[in-house]
Amino acid sequence: MPLPLKPSPFPTVTNTKWRIRRVVAGSSSNNTSPQNTKTSWSCSVTTSPTKRVVPKASANENTPPNRITRVASAAVALPVDTVAIATVATEKATPIKTPNELELQRMRNRGFWNRKWHMADVTHMLLGVGTHVLALSAPFVFNTGAVLVALVLFFMTGIGVTLGYHRLLTHRSFKLPKWLEYCFAYCGCHSGQRDPIFWVSVHKNHHKYTDQERDPHSPREGFWFSHFGWFHYHEYLAMKCGEPEIGVYSNVPELKAQWFYRFLHDTYVWHIIGLGVLLYLVGGYPYLAWGMGVRTLVVNHGTFLVGPVCHLWGGRPYNTPDTSTNNGIMALFTFGEGWHNNHHAIPRSARHGFKWWQVDVTWWIIKFLEMVGLATDVYLPTEADRKRTQLSLLAKAAII
Repeated sequence: MPLPLKPSPFPTVTNTKWRIRRVVAGSSSNNTSPQNTKTSWSCSVTTSPTKRVVPKASANENTPPNRITRVASAAVALPVDTVAIATVATEKATPIKTPNELELQRMRNRGFWNRKWHMADVTHMLLGVGTHVLALSAPFVFNTGAVLVALVLFFMTGIGVTLGYHRLLTHRSFKLPKWLEYCFAYCGCHSGQRDPIFWVSVHKNHHKYTDQERDPHSPREGFWFSHFGWFHYHEYLAMKCGEPEIGVYSNVPELKAQWFYRFLHDTYVWHIIGLGVLLYLVGGYPYLAWGMGVRTLVVNHGTFLVGPVCHLWGGRPYNTPDTSTNNGIMALFTFGEGWHNNHHAIPRSARHGFKWWQVDVTWWIIKFLEMVGLATDVYLPTEADRKRTQLSLLAKAAII
C-alpha cells in the first residue's frame, strides 16, 4: 500500500530584510503609531533564530547613516501605511512555496520514468503495452467476424464512457433506472479507462481546476502528458488533485457508497482479462487482436485526445475562463465529446452539440431513452439559457 505523502516543513526564515518588511507591514494592520513601529522594528532585526541584535546609535552625528538607520528613520518620519507600501514595493521577498508545490516540483524534476512505480502504474502500463502489441498484429490476422465484434465493442464501450461515465455519473445530466445505469457503467469499465470511481474523480477535478495547477491532465504540462502520461502516474495525479495518497478519491462519495462501484474498483483488471479470455475462446487470436487490441486502442486514444486537442485547436463560441474549444473532427470519433467548449460553458447539459449540425451521437441515445421513458430529468438548456451564459461569461471576462 502506498504511504501518505508527508509534506516537508516550511524553511526557517532568517533573512533580516524579510523580518523588517514583515513587522512594518503588520503594524499597519494593527493601526499602531510610528513610535510603536520603530520599537517593533528594533526588536525584530535578527541574524539567527536565537540571537537578537539591537542597532546602536552612531557615536558621531556626522557619520553617514547606514541602510538600516535610513529604514528606521523613514519608519518614524512617514505614516505607517506609507511605510508598509513603500517597503513591500522596494523589498520583494522570495515567495515561499507550499509543501505540496515543492513536492510536485520534485516529481517533475525526476521525470516520468525516473520515479517510484506503484503497482497501479505497472499494471496499467503493462495493459497499455499489451493492447498496442495486439493492435499492431491485428492486420496480419484479419477476420471479418473479428472486425464486426470489434465494431460492436467499440460502440458499446465508447458509449459506456461518454454516456455512462461522463454525462450520467459525473455531471448527472439525467437519471436512469439503477439497473440500466449499472449496465452503461459496466460497458465503460471495458473501455480500458479504469473503473467509474477513478474516472469520475479525475474528470470532476478537471472541471474544477481546468488549466490550473491541480488540473489532472492540462495540456500546459505537455501534449504527451495531457494525452496519456497522467493515466500512468497515480502518485503524481493524487498529489496534483490534493489527495493524501493514492486511491482516496474524496470527491466521489456518492459512488464509493454503492457496492457495485466499489466492486468494479477492486476487481477492474479481472474484468478486462476476463473479456480477453472470452474473445479468445470464441474466435481465437484474431478476435483477441481486433476486439481487445484495435478496439481498445481506438477508444482510449480517441477519448484521451479530447484533453489536449480540445484545449489547443478549435473554435470558441463561449468565452470560458479556460482554453476549451469545439473540435468537430474529435466529435465524430468520440460520439459528440468534441464539442468541448460548449460542454465547459454548461457542464450539466446532456447535449454537447448545441447546433443542429453539431453531431452528438451520445445525445441522440439519451433522447431515445427519454422517448421510451427510461431517461428522466434530462437537463437541456434552452436557447435563452445559452445566450445568458454567453453574456455572463463575456461580462466576467471584461471584469477580469
